[in-house]
Amino acid sequence: MSLRSKVSQVGEDARQLVAVPEERFRELVSAEVSFLASVPVQPVSMRQIVTWCDTRDMIPFIQTEIPKRFALRIRLIETLEGWQDIPELAKLHHRLTRWYRELVLLNYSTQDCGHLTKTLKSIRDEGRDVIAVSASGIYKLHKMKKQKQQDTNFLDRWLDGFLLSRIGTNALFDQFVAIASKQDGGLARPTGITDPRCNATKVCEHAAQMSAYLCYQRFGREPKYTVEDFKAGEIGPQENSPCHFSYIPSYLRYIMCELLKNSFRATLMTSSGIEDINRRPVHIRVCRDEHQVAILVSDEAGGIPFEVGDRIWSYMYGTAAKMKQAKVQPGGSQSAESTEEDLLSGYGVGLPCARLYARYLGGNLSVTSYPGYGTQAHLLLPRIDTEQVEELPGCSFHDPI
Repeated sequence: MSLRSKVSQVGEDARQLVAVPEERFRELVSAEVSFLASVPVQPVSMRQIVTWCDTRDMIPFIQTEIPKRFALRIRLIETLEGWQDIPELAKLHHRLTRWYRELVLLNYSTQDCGHLTKTLKSIRDEGRDVIAVSASGIYKLHKMKKQKQQDTNFLDRWLDGFLLSRIGTNALFDQFVAIASKQDGGLARPTGITDPRCNATKVCEHAAQMSAYLCYQRFGREPKYTVEDFKAGEIGPQENSPCHFSYIPSYLRYIMCELLKNSFRATLMTSSGIEDINRRPVHIRVCRDEHQVAILVSDEAGGIPFEVGDRIWSYMYGTAAKMKQAKVQPGGSQSAESTEEDLLSGYGVGLPCARLYARYLGGNLSVTSYPGYGTQAHLLLPRIDTEQVEELPGCSFHDPI
């Protein structure tokens, strides 16, 4: 019997409640979280997301699957030895437990979606800082325990699993709010957050414009860049032939912004002047065949030293986090220079997060460095919606730490 049925004697009108002491209620929550965290989460595909054009079709999935995803993240935190001593992790655990309670006690009536929409929006808004809070908490745990390299690898895998679960939950929340009627507090978008004809070329151009603008704000100048289309069976760049496929445009935009901010920033910081910048444009090439979309971002900004290696994918080595620590002013405020730099550097976890967004629907992101020359980023995404199936966290509760 679920927590909802234990706490509520749900009759036809669902109005008769049983009073439960708070301590007993917490025990029930903890027991159910432990159970649900062991129940396999049902993955969704792009085809399934696209078919959700009515909130009434989504409600059964939200009701049964979303609590599992919150339970998984609660248990993930509880697997970390000493998590109670890290304020950020304790804060996340408290929030997730409270959100879990709100969700399991909701009235999932298909006749009135307004309250459900409001609840999902509230949880989504409150959780916007989860990446920063979780990364900061794990970094503190890492420093506190003086982790060895193998433990650092575990913490990176832990954050991958935790944040991948968050991406999947947010996708479902955002889809529900997007297709909900405006009367119920939604956006009334026919296809929600998805676009059956997502224009990958246009998204790349938009991401390049945004990243170039951030560079201009920070450095007073911006790099040169090109965006070109390529199609299997055709030779050379294709004019007026953009790449369309079924995808979530905001996810592709996020990935491209993270890649381009890195390339643009590196290009400007290694340049000797305007002429040098013009000689080294960043190239964005959007390629596709019938099955996949491949996007190549290449720069000539000197590359990444080989000794850095896979650390570019680690949450423990974020340059922005170190920079923030160095530039915090007395009293806890940050300098104006630090704030401007953050527009380009974010939390220092942009690359690993971008790779998670690529992996979420079956894609992959890799980076190849040519020290002394430049860097190439390779983004590969499935183009067929039945192959765009979300990847779910694979972290084990029994990994040593």
